[in-house]
Amino acid sequence: MSVKLRIKQALGRFNALHQNDIDLGLDRVRALLKRLDDPHLKLPPTIHVAGTNGKGSTIAMLGAMAKAAGLRAHIHTSPHLVRLNERFVIAGTPISDAALADVLEEVERINDGAAATQFELLIAAMFLAFARAPADVALIEVGLGGEFDATNVLDNPALCLITPIAHDHANFLGDEMTGIARAKAGIIKTGVPVFSARQNDTARDVIERTAARARAPLRIMGEDMQTRAEDGRLIYEDEQQLLDLPLPRLLGDHQVDNAGLAVAAALHLGWDHQAIAKGLECVHWPGRMQSLHHPLAVQVIVDGAHNPHAARALVAALTVIQRRDPRPLVLIIGLQNTKDAVRFFEAFKALDPHVICVSVPDAPYPMPLADMQAAAKKAGFDARIAADIDAAFKMALDTKKEPRIVTCGSLYLAGAVLARNGL
Repeated sequence: MSVKLRIKQALGRFNALHQNDIDLGLDRVRALLKRLDDPHLKLPPTIHVAGTNGKGSTIAMLGAMAKAAGLRAHIHTSPHLVRLNERFVIAGTPISDAALADVLEEVERINDGAAATQFELLIAAMFLAFARAPADVALIEVGLGGEFDATNVLDNPALCLITPIAHDHANFLGDEMTGIARAKAGIIKTGVPVFSARQNDTARDVIERTAARARAPLRIMGEDMQTRAEDGRLIYEDEQQLLDLPLPRLLGDHQVDNAGLAVAAALHLGWDHQAIAKGLECVHWPGRMQSLHHPLAVQVIVDGAHNPHAARALVAALTVIQRRDPRPLVLIIGLQNTKDAVRFFEAFKALDPHVICVSVPDAPYPMPLADMQAAAKKAGFDARIAADIDAAFKMALDTKKEPRIVTCGSLYLAGAVLARNGL
């Protein structure tokens, strides 16, 4: 049997162990980790990252900085775009298919049929793989929420980061910002330093209260440290230093703040300025304002924006691009049914794009195309429906000559588009 088939079959068996894809809580994963001899307690100094948007970009920048500093970094992000291996970066290198199949089957064997979600089993496998390989730092992204996310078994990380908090996953986290922020702030641990991005007032208050109860030193972007783009450079400033750094290779004004959070974390860990600068210059993070080549003089931009907050960041970046190089703009959007679709579409009103709704391949909660189209109409768009990605691109190319095509709405859609292009 091929290793790819072993991986696919293991994931299929994982799915059969719990009736829900997501069931927030720590009891099941703690019990499994205990049977695996608690690998999560055997990691190098760990940075735990929660938030609504920007988690992956911040981790990608930290990973690039670590590499530039000559450090070996274990990196966990989710979801993956094209291959499951992306979630398991061991000492700087994505896990091989054979090693991934082995660790998945080992976790399955030790779990012995106990109820667990697929994500919990993958997290256990990640911790097991990381614990068995030497590294200098581990960068761990929260999956959903924070307090009851399976990654939150980390009792004593070196540092907790909280990226911008916004509305998302309302069916799991609720609609109230206080509750959402409370879930995200749940990664805060007693005495462990916390660095936060700029937050809305409600989220900031929750983070401040949670950190105070945990006696965790807290620094907030925009208050305790400052980051701005100036004359094509990234200026970072805190109470101890003023750094003139390259802008991050990742596009968009929102990446300036993500970069600032990464810089603050790297400085806290004692990484040198040269490595920080090189990391910003070299960082690569697919599916975030990623341009693809197209044979018909068309620009294709793939972005994973999937909630209103991320949509507004994407709109800001696209506004700059459209001013510099005006083109007819066509959005190919695929959402999951856990999203606030109307508010997502409303974010794009100022750009006056053509909108095409498409099904999201392999997404766990795909929004029905009719519902997506109705939400777009409610937001003021005469959206069309495409049966699949190929049909959506053909429709986009038939709409206008040499358009700028932007795909967004889901990381699952971003991954499908990248896979379609052989990436």
